[in-house]
Amino acid sequence: MNMLAWVDVFLLQPAPLLCSLLAIMAAFLMGFARSGIGAGGFVVSPLMVLALGSSIGIAIVAALMLPAALTSYWQHRSDAEPELSKPLIPAALVGTLAGGLILWLLVSSGEIKLIDRRLELVVAGLSLVYVALVSFRERIAQHFDNLSYPKPASLFLMGTGVSISQTVANSGSPLMTVYFHCHRIGKEKFVGAQSTFLLVQNTLKIVPLVLLGMLHLGNAKAAVLLFPLTILGSWLGHRFYKRATENMFFGLYVLLLILGFSASVLLLIGRAKVFGLA
Repeated sequence: MNMLAWVDVFLLQPAPLLCSLLAIMAAFLMGFARSGIGAGGFVVSPLMVLALGSSIGIAIVAALMLPAALTSYWQHRSDAEPELSKPLIPAALVGTLAGGLILWLLVSSGEIKLIDRRLELVVAGLSLVYVALVSFRERIAQHFDNLSYPKPASLFLMGTGVSISQTVANSGSPLMTVYFHCHRIGKEKFVGAQSTFLLVQNTLKIVPLVLLGMLHLGNAKAAVLLFPLTILGSWLGHRFYKRATENMFFGLYVLLLILGFSASVLLLIGRAKVFGLA
């Protein structure tokens, strides 16, 4: 077995050691954030794209989200409320179909450099939107003091939007977090609902990524190498979740926001410029 084939994705990067370290950090945070706060794509996606490039980074994050989502669902399955989860399942299907179409439009034409740049901007732009959403969640929630328990139609629309974003950029759960925060749903309930929804959606979105040729055997090998870090992160994240107060919970969110913001800004500048390739 040719071991170099398993690490080519890392060795072929402009700064192999730095890019590998960033990918390792992203893989660990994928598990830790998903199990610890029920989110994380808004940080992991730009960080992995910065590390490995847009096409490869998006595909690897999508692959890593599967074990992270499965672990998170298993850890929080008892917290999920059917009233919150049921409308989100069809939303995952509809949103993934729409997101797959948008992703096809982004990658179906143009030179590789142009396609990569489009994806960089989409990942960075959406991540910055979610950074802003979570940063101003309290101010946003103050404008929705009279909201009642979430209605099925409202949950479906929100879940569809999250699914589109998850398919295109592997991020979107902050939209769901802020939505539940506006409805004054506690972390136990909304993390349970998120875990159920993300398990379904993260599984569905593999299909368009494979059909578009973004996820294939070559980069799947790199994802396999990173899986143990995601599992370790999931275990530690769950321990954090069990012990964290609401302040600690959102404190971690703030730290991740800073990291996600920094990685997103670098992507806006352009990965090629950051690594001196342009």
